[in-house]
Amino acid sequence: MGGRGKRREPRGALSGRRLSRARFLQLAGLGAGLSLLPSSLSASVGAGDARAATSGTPAILRQREFPIGIWWPPPPAQTTAGRYRQISDAGFNFVIGGNSVTDDVTNPIALQAAASNGLGFVLTDRQLQRTIRNGAAGTMSAQETAPPGVMRHLAERYEPEQAFRAASEMGEEPAPDPEQQVRTRTRQLLDLYAGHPAFAGLNLFDEPDRTMYGLLGVARRTMGQAVPGKLPLINLAPAAPRASGAAAYERNLAAYLGEVRPPVLCFDHYPLLSGSKITSHYFYNWAVIRRHALRLGIPSWVFIQSMGFDGRRVGLLPRRRPNEREILWQVNVSLAYGAKGIQYFAYWTPEVPPDAPVRFGPALVSAAGEPTPSYRYARRVNGYLRVMGRVLLPLVSETVVHAREKELPRGAKAFRKDGFVRSAAGSAAILSRFRRPGSRNIRYLLVANRSFSRQADTRLVLSGRVRGVSRLDIGAGRFVKASPKRTTEGRELRVRVAPGAARLYLLRTR
Repeated sequence: MGGRGKRREPRGALSGRRLSRARFLQLAGLGAGLSLLPSSLSASVGAGDARAATSGTPAILRQREFPIGIWWPPPPAQTTAGRYRQISDAGFNFVIGGNSVTDDVTNPIALQAAASNGLGFVLTDRQLQRTIRNGAAGTMSAQETAPPGVMRHLAERYEPEQAFRAASEMGEEPAPDPEQQVRTRTRQLLDLYAGHPAFAGLNLFDEPDRTMYGLLGVARRTMGQAVPGKLPLINLAPAAPRASGAAAYERNLAAYLGEVRPPVLCFDHYPLLSGSKITSHYFYNWAVIRRHALRLGIPSWVFIQSMGFDGRRVGLLPRRRPNEREILWQVNVSLAYGAKGIQYFAYWTPEVPPDAPVRFGPALVSAAGEPTPSYRYARRVNGYLRVMGRVLLPLVSETVVHAREKELPRGAKAFRKDGFVRSAAGSAAILSRFRRPGSRNIRYLLVANRSFSRQADTRLVLSGRVRGVSRLDIGAGRFVKASPKRTTEGRELRVRVAPGAARLYLLRTR
């Protein structure tokens, strides 16, 4: 879509121009009745929206469709219906604002582009994020702050300042109190955008310091009181790579959950290091997130790595560009640990100066606007994820164990026989059991290949409690009967899956 050399400005794109107040309201869907309803948020209108408002749960967390999102969307000059159709065509159902789409000039155009393609839009407002950051500065000791991770580094260093201040344009003077400033700007954003059919929520902050939790709690409560059906999205930085930092990470996580009380526990962890290695604390990070999400009864979301980057100058080890198997592997590991939402970092390739401390490789779409091979990888993986995720979304994670590992990764639990699986042989695999609330005699077993480079041939002997087995057929979108082989040890379920792949079984029990 994006040609080389000199390009004409796409119709409907932004080129840094200011919008009149009337045009702004029209584009925001407040001055003109837009009839375009995002399919991913269709249940949030009418009765569905009333249910979300009553329960206080954001509508995007109440849908049957598995949330699949992107961050770092097309830049302002490429914010068009065509570009957002490209996002939808790859199997994504929501977009998180960023890449200079972060103010009251750019956000209305993005909402319009999202609505015309059935996408939800989680809006990023640079002014609100700056207010949170500045209001938190100096409130706590330096020990409670941390160097920014890759997402926050990108957002803070390469997002321009706000094109204009909506508060001053409306004749309102910002209050000197940080909490009041956060409440005021949050309400302004909700007044402007909450009625738009594509508006799914606010991206409050990426990888916040502990100093920001109080103000993030203010923003979250303000949203919950005004529009409980919209998502307050906050993304946490990953756990520290060294085991010595585990206690601090868990204290910080507990403080975040206690002060902010988010409706979803979202984090990023990019595990694919240069060569073929992965980070040593990937499974530990997932185990901690899973435990806290289950304890609070909230869903967990994750950002997966869809491009390579090198941040050694800011203390980040180089990451490789994933192939299709490695993208699929990240998705299946996340599902195995109970993820209820997957987001890709990044969609559009970030453009940074040559001397930038973090350099970014190609993402799903190049900086010139050309789809890369990673775009095709993501489209195929998302086709799988839509089917698998729809089944897993309403289920509750019971156990996650690693079978046949030569060396158990940090944070992982080793397989031991239980009332469903007696033994495991063959290739290493992650075995995850789920239950459906209210169903006593049904369990789901996800068998994920532990390797992203080798095919798995794992053999599981089922217990006598299991009386029937079905396998999810991804192509047909339904469960089909499976026939475990009878052996002297019992009924053996043989699971052959490609590198990075997984298979889901429905177990009927006595």
